[in-house]
Amino acid sequence: MKNSLENYELDLKNFIYQEFNIRPDQMFSVLNRGLAVRSSSISLQAVRTFIPFKKDKLPTVYEPLPKKRNCENAISYLHKQLLQKYDPTGKRRALVDQDTGVRSGDIIKVTYLDRTNVTGQVIAVKRSVNSVGTNILLRNKINKLGVEMRIPLFNPNIRNIEVVHKPKKYLPRRKQFYIRNTKYDVGDVENFVRKETKKHK
Repeated sequence: MKNSLENYELDLKNFIYQEFNIRPDQMFSVLNRGLAVRSSSISLQAVRTFIPFKKDKLPTVYEPLPKKRNCENAISYLHKQLLQKYDPTGKRRALVDQDTGVRSGDIIKVTYLDRTNVTGQVIAVKRSVNSVGTNILLRNKINKLGVEMRIPLFNPNIRNIEVVHKPKKYLPRRKQFYIRNTKYDVGDVENFVRKETKKHK
């Protein structure tokens, strides 16, 4: 046993001398168990390649995972999965379509799962292409005070989004931030919707 340890220590010293051209007795102290203690200059990784592994400590090699993305960008793939999860029918994506979707000036009603609802006039729609970051900015007046609320379109807590009223003539620009505190500003939207529903009845 003693001879085998001495031979192992001699082989290790020869290896270090051949690789680094430095006397190993200055850099390492070799223990009887065959482990090398790292010093300040030489990396322990090089010595580990020389020390053989035990059979019971070999790493487990697993099979590679199947390729689901097919070399697609990870962020785009993630957004597609989220869109499929939160909007499987595509109804909400159609709601913000550039041609047939909601425009600034429309009045919409948002109903949540806890049966609360929010009604307001759309003044801006932030569209994110193939992303769940799309949101709608609503404006209303409560007690003559302007109130705004940003509605995330793909919020899982939203039950339904309904277009209540579309004006006959739209104001210019897709984002109508300029109507704040002007003659074009919105009024009490909820009261306006009640009057419109009574007229149609």
